[in-house]
Amino acid sequence: MIQRTHCPICKRAANPIFARPYSIPRLQNMVRASGLGDRIANSTYEIRECSPCQLHFQTLVMSDSELESWYSPPKDDAAFLKEIGEQRLHWFAHQTEEILVLRQVCGSRVPRVLDFGCNWGKWSSMALAHGCEVFAVDVNRDAARFCASRGIRMISMQDVVSLQFDFINVDQVMEHLTAPLEIAQALVRALKPGGLMKLSTPCNKQLPVRLARSTHSGDDSLLDEKTLDSLFPLMHVNLFTPHALRALARAADLEEFKQPLWTWLGAGQLWNVPRQLNRNLLTPWKRWMGRGTYLWFAKKSS
Repeated sequence: MIQRTHCPICKRAANPIFARPYSIPRLQNMVRASGLGDRIANSTYEIRECSPCQLHFQTLVMSDSELESWYSPPKDDAAFLKEIGEQRLHWFAHQTEEILVLRQVCGSRVPRVLDFGCNWGKWSSMALAHGCEVFAVDVNRDAARFCASRGIRMISMQDVVSLQFDFINVDQVMEHLTAPLEIAQALVRALKPGGLMKLSTPCNKQLPVRLARSTHSGDDSLLDEKTLDSLFPLMHVNLFTPHALRALARAADLEEFKQPLWTWLGAGQLWNVPRQLNRNLLTPWKRWMGRGTYLWFAKKSS
């Protein structure tokens, strides 16, 4: 286990806003889910705040080897296929939209793309189907094997830095990482000049406010799995705001990429589905305005 007392983006010392011992009953289910009960029995679930970066993060986090073990539960192909079968159709539509936008804004005829943290390959498979040269990384060995069997080129982090990509997809990953800046910097080195990177994370502006209030009131009613999801003990260890995500990108030498409104509108899918009709009109506007913690960035050309 590792103790982080400084902001993982700007490296400034950060102050705790909330702390409870892992031994209290309301945290026990989450402790059991971690599989690290013995190691954290005498430790504290502590949240720190970096005001300049607007980042909230857990002090106690897993080492690289512990992270790999956590995210590598054994799964066979049947388990992955079952997970695929349970996906709703609009989730596939979302991947299609994104790849169609990527194909329009990327200058390469066959974009070389990296899916960093691919899981069973939802995004990777869609990119492959739309003519991209697809590479992927995942710490789950069974997921990597499954994706490789479907034509996705699985590589290690050491391989990543020796390649150059037109686009890197980092979707729902940075919130899990002990050292998000160092990973972002390594990924930027693997981007071509002018190449694009998508950073997307959960966003929950109210949770830190509620945790800070709980510190003063002593009310532990918010310590349940659903409420704490965006700062789930040992799993979601970084909680980004839009400002924090931009701070991470700047520290990694990326500049924000203004997503074309009409390109997003044109990529809309499933217009005949009521849920998608609303999304196809509102989401391109949100993307263009740069709202939320779904943002695209570009590597500086020089």
